[in-house]
Amino acid sequence: MPETEIVTDADRLNRVIEELLAAPRVALDIESDGFYNYQDRVCIVTLSSEDVDYVIDTIALGEAGAQMQRLVERPDVPVLMHSGQNDVLALKRDYGFRFGLVHDTAVAAMLLGLQHTGLAALSEAYLGLKLEKELQRHDWSRRPIEDAHLHYLINDTRHLFKLHDLIIDEVNKHELQDEYAIECEAVAMAEPRKREFDPERFRKIKGHGDLSEPQRGVLKAVYAWRNGVAERLDRAPFRIVGDSSLLEMARKLPRDLEKLAEIKGLGEWLVRENGTELLAAIEEGQGEPVSVRPPKRRPTGPLPLRMDPGQRDRLGRLKRWREKEAEARGVGLQAILPSAVMKDLILEPPPDAGALAENARVGKARAERYGEQIMKIVGKPEQ
Repeated sequence: MPETEIVTDADRLNRVIEELLAAPRVALDIESDGFYNYQDRVCIVTLSSEDVDYVIDTIALGEAGAQMQRLVERPDVPVLMHSGQNDVLALKRDYGFRFGLVHDTAVAAMLLGLQHTGLAALSEAYLGLKLEKELQRHDWSRRPIEDAHLHYLINDTRHLFKLHDLIIDEVNKHELQDEYAIECEAVAMAEPRKREFDPERFRKIKGHGDLSEPQRGVLKAVYAWRNGVAERLDRAPFRIVGDSSLLEMARKLPRDLEKLAEIKGLGEWLVRENGTELLAAIEEGQGEPVSVRPPKRRPTGPLPLRMDPGQRDRLGRLKRWREKEAEARGVGLQAILPSAVMKDLILEPPPDAGALAENARVGKARAERYGEQIMKIVGKPEQ
């Protein structure tokens, strides 16, 4: 294999894309910095053909990284990925990409019902390769990109070609080609959601239930304060101050900078630069006591349909049927019927197997194989 090139220049990226456009298929993987920063962003895109690997420095390239759209939008040339949905979502969010034909080895493993579907596990099982994963928590926004980083990055793409071909042989043997195409299309069509701060998530902090209502009001206030600082500094909230420190503030209710500095886990810089603001949040929280029971939320959209007892019974029967069928065929549950569609089939059952086949997440092959059995379970009972 030739030495891996780091692409940082827009003109060079254009030439790399032209080269990869001639390949019969490409593999793609991204690394982002959401673990360390408040605003998640794509930091690196690794691209491989079966002959060459490139590491694309999207931070250096900025908006020029959008040129990669040409590689991923083609409807007849596959982009190989592993657990690609998060990568698809990130590239759509940052660049507005549209994806054409996606092939996802994790989807294949899921359909086959494999117990371990991670890239490292599959590479060892199918290729006899032990991939190093010690950089999974690396801050990929840091520069320079070092040689050890390059080795890690290209391992996520260069082996996907052989892995894909071997695992697809099993998909074909189990006659799951249509199901594989449907689930990969679902990956390609996934759409990102705008990140929204939920002030009630302070209730996820272990120990909040032991507080008094004024203390719980403080916990909610400092939780929101931390989010504001994290957003302002573009750091992950835990890098501002940990949950345990927020809980300790709520318990001890410090009233001055000296007492605030005694809270374990509060950095000196935080007290120095934000202490007065934090004390104000603590005082404000005490004046707004919060019940241990969360408030009822007003729906922001149409109310979801609720199941009646008969529908819940049919859903249980559908799940049990799926389990038995998956065991009999030696495949995964999602190969029989995707979980994402089961409730919809119960709440709004199709009139017949033909209409079942038109459901985008069911498809023709599933409807032909299981249509009669599914309709017996989900069909509306006679009045």
